[in-house]
Amino acid sequence: MISVSSLVGLLAPSVRSSVSSPPTAAVAASAAASAASSAAASSGTASETDFLTLLTAEMQNQDPTAPVDPTEFASQLAQFATLGQLQTISQEVQPSPLAGLSQAASFIGQQVVAPGNAIGVSGGKATSIVYTPTAADNYTAQIYNAQGAQVGSVSLGQLGAGTLQTFTWQPPTSIADGSYTVQIVGSSAGALSGLLEQGVVQNVTMSSSGINLNLGNLVVPGSSVTQVAQP
Repeated sequence: MISVSSLVGLLAPSVRSSVSSPPTAAVAASAAASAASSAAASSGTASETDFLTLLTAEMQNQDPTAPVDPTEFASQLAQFATLGQLQTISQEVQPSPLAGLSQAASFIGQQVVAPGNAIGVSGGKATSIVYTPTAADNYTAQIYNAQGAQVGSVSLGQLGAGTLQTFTWQPPTSIADGSYTVQIVGSSAGALSGLLEQGVVQNVTMSSSGINLNLGNLVVPGSSVTQVAQP
């Protein structure tokens, strides 16, 4: 489909006002052209039928003392066909979802980092949390299940301010595989913000929102990944 602005650009150079056509024919042609123009404008695009309707009205309303060169009409048709082909090619070269999924597969086996405070537990192993203490303090990692119940607590000891740290939970055998949330809490400073999720990509999937990376019971949107590295 061709945009209305493109169609007007094709026809505008040869439009002339009617000077000798019978009034009835001129009115009918004008009405047909108006209807085609209105239909095209309402949808924002013009079809081949709209183009031919407007072109016919243009021919019926041309000045008989200075008729439009037939080659100009042929040129307009050729331009219209060319525009249609270009738009078709543009649509065909748009990246396909399968191509995006194939590219995302290169993340498998890579370690990625994304904002968040969740960890995944799979086969007794957990993904990690990266954090930066805001003040020198004694810190503790608190782990919660999906129901909000605390299922673990690990002392991280005295940590200095501004030092990048990584916490990897060693879940007890009683902990089921699944997704958990973590809080890093100071004895006086409270819970830290700005935590990062870190893990190795196990597989990739696609949803309506885009590519998702599975780190092992922890799904991270591909668009939120801030760092990729070898594990």
